[in-house]
Amino acid sequence: MKNTLFTFFKYLLLLSIGAWLLYLSLHKLDFKEVTETIYRGNFILVIPVLFISIIVYFFRVLRWELLFRQINQDIPKSNLTIALCIGYLVNFAIPRLGEVTRCAVLKKMNATPINQSLTTVIFERTIDVITLILISILAIILEYVNHSKLLISFINFKMIPTNQFIGFIIAFFTFTFIGLYLIGKSENKIKTWLKGFWISVKMLAKIKNIFMFSLYTICIWICYFLMTYLWFYTFVESSNLNYYMAFQIMIIGSFVRSIPLQAGSAGAYHYGVSQAFILLGLSSITANALAIIIHGFQTIFTIIIGSLAYLAFVYKSKA
Repeated sequence: MKNTLFTFFKYLLLLSIGAWLLYLSLHKLDFKEVTETIYRGNFILVIPVLFISIIVYFFRVLRWELLFRQINQDIPKSNLTIALCIGYLVNFAIPRLGEVTRCAVLKKMNATPINQSLTTVIFERTIDVITLILISILAIILEYVNHSKLLISFINFKMIPTNQFIGFIIAFFTFTFIGLYLIGKSENKIKTWLKGFWISVKMLAKIKNIFMFSLYTICIWICYFLMTYLWFYTFVESSNLNYYMAFQIMIIGSFVRSIPLQAGSAGAYHYGVSQAFILLGLSSITANALAIIIHGFQTIFTIIIGSLAYLAFVYKSKA
């Protein structure tokens, strides 16, 4: 009962934070003017952005499949796609739960042990955090060269997920140490689970096809960039922003999306990205309209593709 109440109030707090940030972003705006601005947007861009959004899933599935092959698990791409889409949908409602959900879906469809699939999820998430840190460092260096101050003024170094990453590493090795201790002390089921987890970790640490894994990772981030940049052409005012500015917005958007708030970090994304656009010279109306469109499209896309994946999961489970 206590755990249930704690979980309820935790997510209520997160929801309140998101709503508060959304209020900060929009409360001074004329909603009629924002709506009219959005209505005048060039929505033919939905087509290329939709295509790229699908391609991102494709690259993520290929990268995930590569990790499973590394631990000697052969899982159909269709099942990996279903698990990935459902995981994103669950993350949209309950942040971080989607990662475990992915593993549970694969266990149901392929009888893949959760301890093995969990190692692949942890591994790819770790790589994503490292990649974000590296491109953030690159962006800050480029800001210094270009005498720009957008990221420096927007991202306090305490906000960069370095501490989160270090905490993850400490927690991971602490878990591993406890796990090794339990192997000698616990029941057979726990022994077997932890042994399987540790074996998978060691196998992933020796990943053979590092070139393809790196290539998939690069392609994923290029897609993220394009999914930001293409929306700049929605309005005449924002179409003057350049590639480098899109790179900066992508990084800021990635940071705020990493905040574990419901609805894809709604509120945090609107506030952070709209303020960044304003710093780049856009009016508050256009800045907020653009943030709403970028986040809104991904919201609709995630819900639709996740719901379709869930229907496919139910159909396959009954077959």
